[in-house]
Amino acid sequence: MPDLRLTDAHDLRDWEVFTQRAQRLDPDGAMRLTVHGARLVLTVSPLYPHGLGDTTPLTLGMRIVPLPASDLDGLDAVVPLAALTDRFARARAQGLLHVPVPPQEVHAAWAGIAPPRGPWEPLGSLDAGIVVRAAEAGIAEVAAGSPEAAGGPAVSALRRRVWSRSLHEAAGTAASGPVPGERPTVDPDSGAAFALHGLGFLVEGAPVEVRGCGTWLRLSTPVGHVLTRHRG
Repeated sequence: MPDLRLTDAHDLRDWEVFTQRAQRLDPDGAMRLTVHGARLVLTVSPLYPHGLGDTTPLTLGMRIVPLPASDLDGLDAVVPLAALTDRFARARAQGLLHVPVPPQEVHAAWAGIAPPRGPWEPLGSLDAGIVVRAAEAGIAEVAAGSPEAAGGPAVSALRRRVWSRSLHEAAGTAASGPVPGERPTVDPDSGAAFALHGLGFLVEGAPVEVRGCGTWLRLSTPVGHVLTRHRG
């Protein structure tokens, strides 16, 4: 597998932090690496359905890293997050700006789902504070309902219920009242809030821009994007 050469140490560190955050949300997760021209697109999925009938919302977290050249255009690989972590440590220790693509590709059901490239229609924006409120309310609810004695199916059902709730409903519950401010024309699932918050995409003072294309929503900040499907 080839080496991915980056432009500077800042981009390498950003990629490493993004990987660490994704691994905290899903320790056994994977990352899809795709190169389009001189851009490396990093995609992870903090939440996704596990088979037919699973109503867990699909959330894709995406960051884009510039590359110094386009010689790897067309690269597409899905690799374990843990394998990338090892390579970052080695690159940092040796002062390198390139990361070898792990040879052990993995199968991830979410990686076969391709969001549209557009056109994306503006649907409004979300205050970052409301997104944090929805995410933290869901995390607290899942934690409170997942004691050590709880079985896997019960915890999975709870997670599906919590993260399928609308974002404003979750934020309103946390605030014990209605959420002020204008809502986008489509209200995302609170799973999108979980991904934005957990992946470190929220920037203080910067709204989350919401755009739509068909049944897909894209929630964007200056740091990254979360893509999800809405239920109409």
